Amino acid sequence: MPEKYVDLHMHTTASDSTSSPAEVLEHTLKVGLSAIAITDHDTLDGFIAIQKLNSNQDLEILPAVELSANYKGEDVHIIGYLMDYQDKQLLDKMQEFKREREKRGEKMVEKLNQMGIGISMEKVKAVAKHSVIGRPHLADALLQGNFTNSYDEAFIKYLGYEGPAYVAKKYLSPQEALDLIHQFKGVAVLAHPGILKKDNLIVDLIEMGLDGIEAYHSQHDYKLTNHYINLARKLGVIYSGGSDCHGKRKGRILIGTIKVPYQCLTMLKTVQQARFG
Repeated sequence: MPEKYVDLHMHTTASDSTSSPAEVLEHTLKVGLSAIAITDHDTLDGFIAIQKLNSNQDLEILPAVELSANYKGEDVHIIGYLMDYQDKQLLDKMQEFKREREKRGEKMVEKLNQMGIGISMEKVKAVAKHSVIGRPHLADALLQGNFTNSYDEAFIKYLGYEGPAYVAKKYLSPQEALDLIHQFKGVAVLAHPGILKKDNLIVDLIEMGLDGIEAYHSQHDYKLTNHYINLARKLGVIYSGGSDCHGKRKGRILIGTIKVPYQCLTMLKTVQQARFG
């Protein structure tokens, strides 16, 4: 029997990818994955859309959301898997996050305007369409308005953490993010710890209720992947993984390029069953 693979970290145009839910589904079916998780930032809209589009009984699609938290000055991303996406309270919370991101976008547009860069919030919304607004949409608007020569330049000159137009997100604390995920029967996994590079924080997060670590990731090499698998085992939590595909933002479609074993999905379900019955 051939090995089954999954990709448990990917985005759609509902947040900051260039690929629509339909395009994500098409590419997923092309590469022959057994299961995927749509992990858009602060929204379940991409998952809901792709779930409606999928008619392939052999493809399992997991609800998930990537939440941003701040801990000891670090930007910590936590993915909530298998949350009850039909719960109205959860959907209301996602709408609240969407409004907060729009307010942040308005503040960054205001800063750009003060610098003499004439883009409007209407333009940013037109670029974002119905997506949760993030810095990538401002970067696209700057590029389309010929204020920068490339998407990356928009971050380097204006929107990066040290950029003059940067406005910090309204962060959750890690405890708030973890409690939110567990409130709606989800499983909480720390995203791309190899990018975070703060392994000393992982024990603290586990004490707060973190269920697992993302070991497989497009920016984790073989050595890092093994490091996080071994660390998860040592600390008594599960490990997961995915490509973190954002469409063609990073040059190519990454869906399915990371060989994440099906066992990772089994572990997520086992933890959910153990925690919530």
